[in-house]
Order: sequence, then structure tokens, then C-alpha cells
Amino acid sequence: MPINKKSKFLSADSVFFFSACIILFLINQLYSVLQVSLIMKSTGSILLLSSVMTAMVIPRIFILPVSGLFTDKLGIFKTLIIGTGLLGLLLISLFLVNQGSLVNENIIFIFAVLFGGISAAILPALYSAIPLLMGGEHLQKANSVMQFINQGATLAGPLLAGFLVEKTSDKAYPIMAVSAVTAFFLFCGVGCRKNRQEKDKAHESGTSQQGAFKDLLEQPILILLLLFTAILNLCIIGPQQVGFPVIAMNCLSEGVDGYTRLLSVTGLGALISAVFIGNMKRRDSTQSIHLILWCALILGMIWSIFSYSSSRLVIMVSIFTAGLLLGIINVLFLTTIQQLTPAFLVGRVMSIQFLCSTGLQPVSYMITGVLLDKFNINNLYLISGGIISLLSILILVYSKKNRKCQSRSYNNSSWKNRNTCVYACWDTGNSKGNDKRRTC
Repeated sequence: MPINKKSKFLSADSVFFFSACIILFLINQLYSVLQVSLIMKSTGSILLLSSVMTAMVIPRIFILPVSGLFTDKLGIFKTLIIGTGLLGLLLISLFLVNQGSLVNENIIFIFAVLFGGISAAILPALYSAIPLLMGGEHLQKANSVMQFINQGATLAGPLLAGFLVEKTSDKAYPIMAVSAVTAFFLFCGVGCRKNRQEKDKAHESGTSQQGAFKDLLEQPILILLLLFTAILNLCIIGPQQVGFPVIAMNCLSEGVDGYTRLLSVTGLGALISAVFIGNMKRRDSTQSIHLILWCALILGMIWSIFSYSSSRLVIMVSIFTAGLLLGIINVLFLTTIQQLTPAFLVGRVMSIQFLCSTGLQPVSYMITGVLLDKFNINNLYLISGGIISLLSILILVYSKKNRKCQSRSYNNSSWKNRNTCVYACWDTGNSKGNDKRRTC
């Protein structure tokens, strides 16, 4: 039996899918670094550089709310195939423009917006595909693999980009274009077998999709989790990206150049936690939620106090631990969302999740800048960490009070009250669309 489970996880479809994910995450990192090189070599404008980096993020705010609906209507793998195909065409066009010496500020800006928009459309579909490919029993392990790939690309991508810029700068864009086309064919290979399965699950889920989505939103714990991840990212992204350079300048011998080292240590922690959480015993949604909140509580405490130390060792250990905790939170949160969401709504829910995380980056940067203008760096982390800890405690108390749960069961695409107390969730790995229930 264990051999069959392992072979299912390491099937041809999963290998093709994860290989394509590696390619896409690396392309995202390569593009960001190569854009810096292209802008500085062609224009040397710092203002253009900041505008372009912003242009790559802003489309997420507008694309993510509708990309999930598009994914659910069109199909997960059709979305991935179309998205990677467009990405390949975009990178080929960028190569041709670069070869023809047609690069100017407007061209660079347009390509940045298009790249950010296509990436925002692809991202929810990538994570929406995991329940379809793996089912409930492998969700946690699959999400840990995705976390490992993402963090690995974050660490290795800039190094690879630096090598390409130094050694083969003229070939960087065609390499990226060929890579995108490769991901396109990998998704085609998986999609040919999975498109029919998507249609079957959508049909079996019932006809009242609007009603089911309403019922989903009426789950208080799911709403709280989405709000929680939004606030968590507001308190983490800005202080990390904007605050780390200040900490490096004040506390590290390398000065502001130590900023990248701080980011690398955080990423290394998340990378290690991905391996750890992937080998943990699979948990139900209630257990996962409690572990998420306890990890967030500890993270908030670390976030509140580490900046008050000038010790290099304390700072490095603190942010490494923060990376470990963030990695665990990310994997368990994604797994829980996938467990609680019906197959035909997973695209929409995942797009909301990523809007609450990556889509809030500009807002977090702005808030961090305002706080740093009013307070010092220590107070910035004290405020953000305090918010995380307080919110974690409040939700833990709320979940404990509601441990006896709502008297609901899932039947005929709607929740109905029952005399017995049950925990209910949609099992996306169950091809019959039945719900899992256990008596309280």
C-alpha cells in the first residue's frame, strides 16, 4: 500500500507539473533581475527602475480578483496552457525587440505590465491544480514541494541571473523563452489527461455554484483565515523588504549590502521548513488551523523583539526562525484552503488568497514607509509583531469557543442543520464529491 501511495505522488503527471512549476518560478526570478540589468544598461534611470518594478506588481491587484473566475470557468490546465503560451510569446517578443535595438522606456514598461499580468493569471491556477492532481491525502506534501520550489527559485534565481548577465547576456532572453515553451508543453501533457476529470468534478459538484460559493463564504473560520493572511502579509512584507536594509545598515558590518544576506537567511529557513512540513503527519483542517495560529503567535513575538538587539547572531537566528515559521504557515494555510474548497470554486478562492498576500505588497510598502517616517525601526517591528500576536490570540480564543462547531452537514450542495454536531469539509480528493464528517 505505501508503495502505491508513493507512486501516485510521483506519477508522470505530478513530475511534469512540478517540473513546469520549477521553470515558471525561475523565470519569474530571472526576469526581475534581468530587467534591472536591461534598464541600467540602456537608460541608467533609477526612477524608471522603480516604476518598472512597481508595474510588475500592480497588475496583481486588478488581475487576481478575476483570474480565479476565469480559471474555474475555463479549466485549470487550460488556463495554465494559455498562460504559459502567452508568456512564451511575450519572452520571444522581448528577445526580438532587444536584438533589434528597439528597447526604450515605453517598451520596457509595457513588457513589465504584461509580464506581471500574465504571472498573476497563472499563479492561482498553479495552486488550484494541486488538489486535482494529488487529492486530499497528498495535499500537504504537494504544497510543501511547491514551497520548496518557490524558495529554492528565490535563492537560486538571482545567482543564475547574475551568471547569465555576466557570461551570456545576449542569450538570457531566448533561454527564458525556450524554458516557457517547455513549461507550455509540460502542461499540455498533463492537461490532455486532466481536462476531462475537471469537467466531471464540476458536473458532480452540483448546478447551484453561486449558492455553494455563498455557503463557503458563510464559514466564519475560512473568512477569518483569509483576513488573517491579509493582515499577516501586511505586517511581514513591508517590514521585511523595506526594514531589512535599515537593520543591515545599523547592525551588520557589511552595511546596507547585508540586506540580501538577511533575505537569504529568511528564505533558507522557509526552504528547510518545506522539507520538514512535507514529512509531517497529515493533519485535518482544525489541527492545521491551530498550528498556523500558534506559529503566527511565536512569529509575532520574534518580530516584535529581534530588532532591539544589535547582535549579529541574534538577528540571524531570529530571522531564520521567522523564515521557518512562515514556511510552515504558508504550506498549512494553502492545504487548509484547498481542503475546505469545492473543486469548482478552488480557482476563485485561491485568487482571493493570493490577492490577500502578494497583491497587498504595494500597500504594505506604503504603510511601512509611513511608519518609518513617524517611528524608528524598533517601533516598526514592535507594532507589526504585536498586531500578528494579538490577532493570533483572538482567533485562537474564537476557535476554542466554537470548538463545539456549527451543526451543519453538506448535502445536495447546501448546508443543513442537524441535531448532531459535525465538522464538515469538502474533500477535493474524492471523485464522488462526498463530504468528510466526524462527530464532535
